[in-house]
Amino acid sequence: MKKGIVSRGMKLCAFIALLAVTGCAEYHKRVLEHTAERGTEFTKTLAKEYEDLGKIEQYTMYDEYSADYYYLKAIYAKEGKNVGPTHLESWSIEPDKLPELEKARHRLVRALKSGAREIAPKMTAFTQAHFDCWVEEQDENWQKDDIATCRSEFYKGMADVELMLMGGVEKTKPSHMVFFRSNSFHLTAAGIKVIDKVAEIIQKMKYAHHILLVGRTDMKGDLKHNKQLSKHRAMAVKKELIRRGVSPHFIAIKAEGETPGPKVDAHNRRVDILILKY
Repeated sequence: MKKGIVSRGMKLCAFIALLAVTGCAEYHKRVLEHTAERGTEFTKTLAKEYEDLGKIEQYTMYDEYSADYYYLKAIYAKEGKNVGPTHLESWSIEPDKLPELEKARHRLVRALKSGAREIAPKMTAFTQAHFDCWVEEQDENWQKDDIATCRSEFYKGMADVELMLMGGVEKTKPSHMVFFRSNSFHLTAAGIKVIDKVAEIIQKMKYAHHILLVGRTDMKGDLKHNKQLSKHRAMAVKKELIRRGVSPHFIAIKAEGETPGPKVDAHNRRVDILILKY
């Protein structure tokens, strides 16, 4: 059951005459629109993320209750208040789904405590909103595509936040590199050996850390083509890690595209494997 923030808003709505015509979600949407924007870049972005989710629930899903939940969180964030990720005990989550959500929330809270709001405000706001979205959809537990989307966006955002906490993609040294032939995303025998080693390391860590795969290319050829090629290279490494028992939820990819250097530099035709420690 949705509790806390929604229950307070529902009680308030009971005393508002406008409720008879529009409902709580519409009322709080109007309050949100007239709320003065204060706070940090994080809270401002978070307010917009929650507002967007509220509109989807209200106008696409016709779910007034969920829309109201997001609008209320958006109001508090827009006021500059400290709005954290939702607490799992406030929701009716199936027992077999809880462990993954608990780990995800712990990962997000750890990043927040490490300064993510200040270092990566926009991406952190995106990630928190999509965690809440994942929880809300999992509570309803019938829109499987929406659950998958919110969950996927959370993991992508979380990897980017952790990377920025480590100094960014250009300042974070990869633990391993997988190299490719020119204009190819097919793994070589040498690349497979690297993947075997990484899978073994991650399993020994008991999945305490997460992996970011950064696909790269040289500067030869079309820019758009190279962007796609870098993505395919990262995906090729991800698939092989999954085949070796690494959970896909512990792996994120980033298509970096062309890497500065000589146009036919074999060193730039690679996937960087970064082990995220946050």
